Order: sequence, then structure tokens, then C-alpha cells
Amino acid sequence: MQYRVEETAGYLIYRVGRLLRFRATQFFRDRSLGISPEQWGLLLQIADKGQPSLSDLVDTTVNDHPNVTRLVRGLVSMGFVTRSANPHDKRSQLISVTPEGDAFILDVLPDLIEEKAAFFEGMDQREVSGLIRSLQLVLGNLEK
Repeated sequence: MQYRVEETAGYLIYRVGRLLRFRATQFFRDRSLGISPEQWGLLLQIADKGQPSLSDLVDTTVNDHPNVTRLVRGLVSMGFVTRSANPHDKRSQLISVTPEGDAFILDVLPDLIEEKAAFFEGMDQREVSGLIRSLQLVLGNLEK
């Protein structure tokens, strides 16, 4: 029996992830948006969660605290998010998307969705949904 690493799910997931990140970097650079894929993903997480703490973001982004703090600092300097004291825990801060951040998301998201649609060319919606379900299952198993 021959083992071919390039035919394993782990290798393919890793390679797809790296290429997705590369293409996202190209997308933001080509449009001179001044934001990294990591900052973009974090901005979307903050918008989705409403007013998360830094610790909430560390948990959902699979990043360490110093890296999330650095990314948030960059988003603050861009004017896309603000930090405020957490009234329930003086040791933490809450992060909120500014109106400028909301406008940025609304401006960029349609083009990014259109760009990413090309990645799934040749698959119908049922197949894409099945892929997402399968990846969520694997992710859940890994997070146990």
C-alpha cells in the first residue's frame, strides 16, 4: 500500500487554507484596502458578536491574546473599532465596531463574496453546504 500525503484530507485542508489566505491577501492588497485577512476576519467577528471582550475574540479566532490585542490595536487605528471599559469586569475591555467599520464591511463584503464564489466553481449549493457541514464536524471533533 502506498501512502500519498498529498491525497490526505489533512494535507488538502492545510493547502486550501493557505491558498485561501493568499488569495484574501491579494484581494485586499489589489484594492489598496490597508487591512489584512486576519484583521478582516476579526472585524467580522466583532460585528457579529456585537460587543465582545478581547478574551471572547481569543476563543473564537484560535489566536493568542497578544496577537488579538495587536490586531485590535490596528483596527482601532483604522477607525473601524473602539475599546471601552467593561462595566461588569474592570480587568477587561469591550470592543465595538464603529460606523466607519460598519460602512467598510458593507462596502467590501459584496466584492469579497463574489471573489470567493469563484473558488467553488463546479460545485452546486448542495455540495458547498455538504462541504461546510463536513468541515464543521471535523472542527468539532478537533475542539473536543
